[in-house]
Amino acid sequence: MRIEIVTHKTGEQIPIMLDVAGLPVVLPNEFILARRSLSTNTLVRNLRELAVLYQWLEKGECELSAKLLAPNSFNEAELKGGLVEALRICQVQGRVGAVSPNTFNQRLTTVRQFMGWCMDVLTSQLPMSSQYYERFRERKSFLIKTLDGSFMSSPPVRQSVRKGLNEAEIAFLLEILNPEAQQGFGINPAVKFRNYVSVCLMLFCGLRPGELLNLRVEDVQIGAISALKVERRPADLRDTRRPRPQIKRNGRIIPIDNLRLVFALNEYIMTWREEFESRSNVETDYLVLSDDGVPLSQSSITQLFQLLRTNYSEQLPENLTAKSLRHTFSSRMERVLRHGGMDEQRRREALAFLRGDSNLDSQNTYLAQEVEEQAVRSLRQYQAEIISGRKS
Repeated sequence: MRIEIVTHKTGEQIPIMLDVAGLPVVLPNEFILARRSLSTNTLVRNLRELAVLYQWLEKGECELSAKLLAPNSFNEAELKGGLVEALRICQVQGRVGAVSPNTFNQRLTTVRQFMGWCMDVLTSQLPMSSQYYERFRERKSFLIKTLDGSFMSSPPVRQSVRKGLNEAEIAFLLEILNPEAQQGFGINPAVKFRNYVSVCLMLFCGLRPGELLNLRVEDVQIGAISALKVERRPADLRDTRRPRPQIKRNGRIIPIDNLRLVFALNEYIMTWREEFESRSNVETDYLVLSDDGVPLSQSSITQLFQLLRTNYSEQLPENLTAKSLRHTFSSRMERVLRHGGMDEQRRREALAFLRGDSNLDSQNTYLAQEVEEQAVRSLRQYQAEIISGRKS
């Protein structure tokens, strides 16, 4: 089984599953088409999870539709002793062992949704007077119930701790990325400006990697009131990146009051971006370009953080990623909003706007983290007062 991404005439990118002969596997691809509102990355992950199911079916020489329709369909032993165990095994070549509880649960969730969808499709093809209607409903209920009972409990983790960077780590990161620093990260000035601008936009403006990589030059307004426009646009047929970066959430306009960032953005656009663009025969209006003058890819952003973690392992945390920068932005903004006197609901709404989120509940992580940090500071003060009282 292999996964390929097909670019349609509309510019939409849809992944498909192919068998060993290079032919599409019908049911998983129809399932993915029904979920095409999700991001391309999510659909690719779903197909990889379903590929585990189909590899298990191939080993048992079993055809899914026929098995679901058969009088002796999947029993509990086959599901829990066969399928569930197959979902636990790592699929990476050269690696032996089980996947993490989170990965297993993701696989099981997708397989469960897919099996339920398959039963719905098969049931919908029956006439209303069919004697098999109730049998199929009971079979679907049995499948879902059996798979539901196989989820693993993940080890408890503290969700709010060490997702972001502390003040010292932020200062060090900006220092080594400063394009004017002699001993900083990188050699080529164009690359140094690009790295600095990219990281600062994620750290100071809370951009997701997809939002950063989708920015156009026209989205940057530099002047008396500088701002950044994050806008959802139709699929760009000229964008050949795979997977293509996407803006999945709400658009917004973000003011930029940091003069150092404004000056760096202006110099990057006016000088160094043009140098990148001159290296390619194809014109593009995307803001962040690669060394070859084409729009920068998601893998390049990932590689940048890998290099930073490797080269500065003692000064930067091992969780330094684009996601950790966004978490840092959100946590610091929650602190500023709290100190500004906003009540909890207003802070939740403000964070959702700045982050481009529609769901207010997704801001609870950052509210809870600030409460925890305040509690720890209060505890330290309390303990210090007791100690000082004993000494006196």
